[in-house]
Amino acid sequence: MALPKDVQVPKSPSQFFKPEEGKKHKIRVMSDFVIGWEGWKDGKPFRHEGAVCQISSDEVDHDDTYDRPKINHFWAAAVWNHDDKRVQVWQITQRTVMQALKGFEDNDDWGDLKGYDLTVAREKKDGKTSYTVTPLPPKALPPEAQFAYDEADVDLSAIFRGDYPMKRNA
Repeated sequence: MALPKDVQVPKSPSQFFKPEEGKKHKIRVMSDFVIGWEGWKDGKPFRHEGAVCQISSDEVDHDDTYDRPKINHFWAAAVWNHDDKRVQVWQITQRTVMQALKGFEDNDDWGDLKGYDLTVAREKKDGKTSYTVTPLPPKALPPEAQFAYDEADVDLSAIFRGDYPMKRNA
């Protein structure tokens, strides 16, 4: 065999957290969320801030799979990815994930999402993707996480201008 048995293909670092199928990810929400709408035109996203959609169906591509315009409501926040030891932006469009997060935040026993870690799992079964979000008992934030967040200089409003939300080298 030409390659060592334990060789891994390196992952490109990304500013965005996207749960991988079949893996449980441990994250910590580091910032408040921004709320907005995302449309896709010619394979590229554009976003508008706010709870009310300002994107019309004639501004976006059509999603043939679901027979609807490519417009999604989203929430986005900076998170500490414990697995990759880096700050990333988690943009959420899945209602089940939003409902889980809102439920934890509204629950007196859990409260502010920044106070504890979450595990996020993504599974695909029979062609359908599902997500599970589970809160973990509160623990102190690792010092390296706070340092990385401070260094990342996160500006979530940048996504509404079409810019990256962190310094590229974060």
